[in-house]
Amino acid sequence: MMKIAIEELAGCSGCTIAVLDLHEVILDILNEAEIVYSPVIMDVKEPPDEIDIAFVTGAVRNEENMERLKNIRKKAKTLVALGTCACYGGISGLSMLSSNEEIFNTVYRGVDTVKEDGVIPTDVPPFTYRAFAVGDLVKMDYYITGCPPKEQYLKQIIPALLKGDIAELSRKSVCSECDRKMGSVEGWHLKRRYEGKPDREHCLLGQGYLCLGPVTFGRCNAACPKNNIPCHGCNGPSLDILREPCRDLYNMMVRRISDLTDRPEKEIEKELYDVSHTMYPFTIGSLIMEDKENSKIRDLVQERSR
Repeated sequence: MMKIAIEELAGCSGCTIAVLDLHEVILDILNEAEIVYSPVIMDVKEPPDEIDIAFVTGAVRNEENMERLKNIRKKAKTLVALGTCACYGGISGLSMLSSNEEIFNTVYRGVDTVKEDGVIPTDVPPFTYRAFAVGDLVKMDYYITGCPPKEQYLKQIIPALLKGDIAELSRKSVCSECDRKMGSVEGWHLKRRYEGKPDREHCLLGQGYLCLGPVTFGRCNAACPKNNIPCHGCNGPSLDILREPCRDLYNMMVRRISDLTDRPEKEIEKELYDVSHTMYPFTIGSLIMEDKENSKIRDLVQERSR
């Protein structure tokens, strides 16, 4: 029987919960494989040797994360990055916008729930100098994006992996799954999410809301736009951006808005705000995205962490 493991790094454990959300399909999986290690699901402290398939969730943000990632790579025949944090650094990457001192002061002294003594513990694992996506540090065999990956796709992906196959799934952007229509765009200006109530029928970007659907990988059924919420990019970059060194989330969104509104790109850029949180909230920890020739990630991190 095949052995499956799920390793948890810097994340919220939502991707492991997504596996549990497979419901009765888990019973089919357990007919063919045994889950031998998962800190969220079972009380096993360390992964055993000779694992057939290991899933890694979360990013690498401290030395323990780094050690556990390298350890599971040695023990697993096949290693899968599960979720956007593992694939692109995820929300943990935003910690690079602050110094370690600022982070620890906030967590242990700056919120209402802290202990009165305000002591910062010294027995926590030291931070790495930056956040990392797991593929930046070790060889990964497969990547499954999503925050978390959606149930209907995991139902196809995991059984296929157990059989040694690759599931054929959509590789298009969120826009391809969206049911909104593109109407006329006049007098466009960028709106904050709290401004007004979006028209449910027409494109959110065309209405002035910063929707990252055009530059975000799909397989979420456009869940947010269908519920009148602009896409925030949690599935990571679309494949056309990932594959092309000259394409970046920021410059492609600027180009898309410029084409949509018939306004110069320089004008569009003046309206954009808090680029680190609006354009790169799930990818700022990815060296792949940072190393693109026109990426703004490196400048944003250096500017905020001074």
